Amino acid sequence: MKKLILLFGTVFSILTAFAQPVGLLSETFNLKFIETNDLFFTPNGETPTVAFYDLPNSYVLEAEGIFNVLNAGANFNGNSLTLHSYGVTLNDCVEPNCYYEDLYFYEILTTHNLESKTFTYYYNERNGYKYLSLRDSDYNWAYFSTEPAPVPDARLFQTWYLYMTEVDLGDPVFYPGPNPPQFTITPDFTYTGIEGCALISGDFILGNGEDYDFKLQSQNYQQDESNCSPGPVGYALYDLMYSYPLGCNLYTGNDGIDYFQYETAAGFISYFSNQLLSVNEHSLSNLVIFPNPAQDKLILQSTANDFDSVSIADVNGRIVYSTEKLASNEIEVSALKSGMYFITVTSSEGKITKKFIKK
Repeated sequence: MKKLILLFGTVFSILTAFAQPVGLLSETFNLKFIETNDLFFTPNGETPTVAFYDLPNSYVLEAEGIFNVLNAGANFNGNSLTLHSYGVTLNDCVEPNCYYEDLYFYEILTTHNLESKTFTYYYNERNGYKYLSLRDSDYNWAYFSTEPAPVPDARLFQTWYLYMTEVDLGDPVFYPGPNPPQFTITPDFTYTGIEGCALISGDFILGNGEDYDFKLQSQNYQQDESNCSPGPVGYALYDLMYSYPLGCNLYTGNDGIDYFQYETAAGFISYFSNQLLSVNEHSLSNLVIFPNPAQDKLILQSTANDFDSVSIADVNGRIVYSTEKLASNEIEVSALKSGMYFITVTSSEGKITKKFIKK
């Protein structure tokens, strides 16, 4: 009996080593972005894919690019995948986005000589979608999911005024009017704007957001400083457009103003609105909130403790606490879930927003 158990365990281990997730087969995955030395989102309007199929005694991969199709044999071994025996159609690719097919086929899936490649693959399912990523030995990545191509929110296509930036747990930096950094996005995803004396322009690629509403990757960024002497040159938008696009959220607040958040790393967020905010809205510069992180109570302290209203919003802009004429300078936050929040305080001196962490 012990020998039979040992034999069964050995066979099961061998089968597991060569197994692949059942959900991976006969499923079409959409290519979302490629990461080599740079990051390349799938261009707007294009739908490159990958799929794996189970044939008798073998597996095959089929990948659609921009104009052509690549096929290959596929061998699974644990979390490794080896592609071999390639075939590629030879249609002339004449679109401006054909560079993306070359990256996908000849930088990720194989080489220009159609050499075999081995990948580490990662597969998971969440929120009703399937996710797949491939990483080769040079740490080139391709990211796929079954999410459909993103549909743009019409509210995105307007002029956005930067009113606040945050860097991790540091205090916010405000950009009051009358001429804060700003840019206008058009339905073809080109943008133009101004920061200080500099004119900016470029275009965006729209991507799926996963835990965000959507993603935006800036490309073809230009900053014209020819009229900047002796005017000030700003770099808040420059830094934003050249950063890694983690994700964006877009919502309409209770005040009827549209708000747009662009996060480039955890805690590194730029905040925009579609209306100019007055200088006095951020005049409570001496407001202190503590402890931070907070567990049960949050204490507000400033030279004027007569607060007209206080509200707390989560990272998605949802109001989770709101009160008029705060009776004391203490707020009970024990019922809030752990995470990052933004508290907005209004008084006769104006309005200010600060960030805090709920433990």
